[in-house]
Amino acid sequence: MASAPIRLEPLQRALSMLGEALDYWGGMDDDAPLKPHLRSAVVQSFEFSYELSVRTLRRVLAERAVTDDEVLDLSFNDLLRRAAAAGIVPDAQGWRRWRELRNLTSHAYDAELAQRVASATREFLVEARALAAALADVTDPLP
Repeated sequence: MASAPIRLEPLQRALSMLGEALDYWGGMDDDAPLKPHLRSAVVQSFEFSYELSVRTLRRVLAERAVTDDEVLDLSFNDLLRRAAAAGIVPDAQGWRRWRELRNLTSHAYDAELAQRVASATREFLVEARALAAALADVTDPLP
């Protein structure tokens, strides 16, 4: 049975929403009452976008592999090496950084950690958009 076609629209929408959250947060005065709430929105949007990016990457690589198990059972680092070898991820180290930040988000109730994660999110967005574009290049278009 053939698997359903890979749809990149959910990832593209998530990245668009992350960009909007960053714009709202960045455009607000530091002393505005909503500023910390918008930072929380950025952190949550980052979490979702990161998870969706990695899952979509794994699914695309699994589709291109000889067997799904060949990719589905890969560790995160092996997944990144495979993606780099396929030319999908130019900087595997960057994605390790995003994973570390994602792991910090479970402690994002700490204002300093939340600020650190949110501040790095714009860089993540650039890399995630590049990933989405690379994934679009290697997936077959829908009929």
